[in-house]
Amino acid sequence: MINLAITDDHPSVVEGLKTMFLDDSFVNIVAVYSTGKSTVEGLKTQQADVLLLDINLPDQSGIDTCKQLLEFAPQLAIIAFTSYKDTRHLKELLGLGAKGYMLKNSSYDEMHHAILTVYDGGEYLQPEMKDELVKESLNRSDTMSYIPKLTRREKEILQLILQEHTTQEMADKLFISFKTVESHRLNLLQKLGVKNTAGLVRMAIEHKLV
Repeated sequence: MINLAITDDHPSVVEGLKTMFLDDSFVNIVAVYSTGKSTVEGLKTQQADVLLLDINLPDQSGIDTCKQLLEFAPQLAIIAFTSYKDTRHLKELLGLGAKGYMLKNSSYDEMHHAILTVYDGGEYLQPEMKDELVKESLNRSDTMSYIPKLTRREKEILQLILQEHTTQEMADKLFISFKTVESHRLNLLQKLGVKNTAGLVRMAIEHKLV
């Protein structure tokens, strides 16, 4: 059973989510919060696996809340939950360590799939948000003219990222530690000048790095 927490200050949204997951045999809503501060305090004691986090909260931004949560609960899988197709927020949240970005008009099937995906260690972006990232990429004027040379191991890690393997799966496949995989991932982010996995995927495809 996946323990799901929700942070949203709109009662109608919360009630809609409760109804949506009422008969879900895999997802159990264990806590609901309406502010960023109450979420941070509540999740210090309440066990949750996944958090649906509204970006616009009455007391502080969802971005600040995400950052504070991951400082003491790095294992928490956070999905940004919003009405806005905002790639700036998307990239900032993924850069902090959030695992997904969902629009509030998402269907039950898509919400269910996203929650299971991040719970299993993956990341989830809706097709609409992937399209927004592609549009932004195509419109960029500052495309990278020089790509640093990647090591053999970095290319292996990048290939596994493209295949959507989790960090632990990569560690198991390459017979290296979890921390070593994370170190290689950080090196890739720095070398390619991107902030998150979506950026790595985009650069790998654009520049045929693997």
